[in-house]
Amino acid sequence: MLFSSINAQEKLDSLQQKENSIVFVDLNVSYLEGTSSKISAGLSINYQFKKNLFSFRFIQNHQVETARDFLFGLIPTDVVTNTLSEYSLLYGKRFIKDDFSYHISAGISYNDYTRDDNGEITTKISTGFPLQIGVTWFNAKKEQYRIFDLIPVGKPTGFGRSAGINLYANIGKKSYIGLGFSFGLGWYKKYK
Repeated sequence: MLFSSINAQEKLDSLQQKENSIVFVDLNVSYLEGTSSKISAGLSINYQFKKNLFSFRFIQNHQVETARDFLFGLIPTDVVTNTLSEYSLLYGKRFIKDDFSYHISAGISYNDYTRDDNGEITTKISTGFPLQIGVTWFNAKKEQYRIFDLIPVGKPTGFGRSAGINLYANIGKKSYIGLGFSFGLGWYKKYK
């Protein structure tokens, strides 16, 4: 009788222990070298299965060049803008250690470089080989989510914030390298 009671309790406990998926979204602000403007912003959506990391990354770099002609010395009438957009799919490895993870990824990208010279638009489309190496810090334990880090909401959860550093590059017709900070939300490891 005692054995069947213990066995039933073990089965009940195993039903309640459901593991979460590792899914997270990162916002990136970076310094770029190899483009006309030095600051870029981006977004990446990530999914991890075992140690395999699958990512979709979007990066955009926008620059407004100095106006050449001014109306009444105040209003620019001849403005040139350059926009570089990268859409990439990456595959790599991600390793987790308590509240810390690091990853390395590579893939393929679709790059769109657009120059608007006072209404005359030139677009160059190319493919590239994106690379990324990153380090991320996140919560190691389940905790109640806190609004503004003050007001606890709901039950303890693995959903939380992260901060990290990324080094990335894209090798192609318009090659560049960047170093930036990432801030994210999601589930960063299997929480128990």
